Amino acid sequence: MAMAAPHKRVILLTGEGSHQLTVQAVGEFARFGCHPLILVLNNDGYLIERLLCDDGERYYNDVASWDYTALARAFGGKDWHCERVSTPKALRQALAAVTPGQGAYLEVIAPRYDAPMMAEAMGKKQ
Repeated sequence: MAMAAPHKRVILLTGEGSHQLTVQAVGEFARFGCHPLILVLNNDGYLIERLLCDDGERYYNDVASWDYTALARAFGGKDWHCERVSTPKALRQALAAVTPGQGAYLEVIAPRYDAPMMAEAMGKKQ
């Protein structure tokens, strides 16, 4: 966490699936007065699992649908900038709206199978 360097800002980039397993860390950021920049990439499930599975649409590759923009406040993050964005322009605007010393929690919506080339290549059957 940021305790090792409290003068520096933590930037957390996470997928929504892994974030649902570790979301309680948001409460620790708020508890210790940290002001992270959290970007939750929401592509509606476990993308890497979808790519590696014979049938990516199996139910176990889905995750619960959360209102991520409400989580910072629920975990004690007061006066954080929370926003859901779905375009590069909206993301740039949301990042520009975050002020120094302010926590930010941005949910970035991406298409379900939008993946880097390397991940796509790993999913291709040999």
